[in-house]
Amino acid sequence: MKKILLLFLIFFYLNPAFCATLKGNITKDEIPKGFFGTWHVTSKIVETNNPKMFNTLSVDIWTLGGYGNTLILENIQSGASSSIQVAPNSNLDGKTLKFTRVKSDTRGELTVVQKETPVFTLNGNIFEGFDTYIIERYINNKLIQKDVVKYKVIGQKISGDLG
Repeated sequence: MKKILLLFLIFFYLNPAFCATLKGNITKDEIPKGFFGTWHVTSKIVETNNPKMFNTLSVDIWTLGGYGNTLILENIQSGASSSIQVAPNSNLDGKTLKFTRVKSDTRGELTVVQKETPVFTLNGNIFEGFDTYIIERYINNKLIQKDVVKYKVIGQKISGDLG
């Protein structure tokens, strides 16, 4: 019975009648494919206005993937995942990845806005750059606190194509 079920599944998934034709195009706005894969990433504070709030040093495992100008970033250790639109014309040299991520959360009168702006440059199986976080807190649309941190980020590819 297991063999019949296995043959059925193989036939279903490999049958050309069930295959869809994939179409795509390449633009300057695409994410450099060399960034796709699994990375060992180290982030170290360069400057901040609130050293008690941010980690001085962090080490993570990231998986980067995506399509077109959509980056999918997963942190294997924390389980966090983000789908991020990379800005047009942010990759004119084929080695640089720039994006801005904004997240806003409102609870009652308090609104917290988190902005992240990384700029990473790829060189083979290493990327380097900076990641800036800004966390703003508002009460009734009036800014009451702003915390800023800038990290130096270095990633070393663990697995994936060099693109």
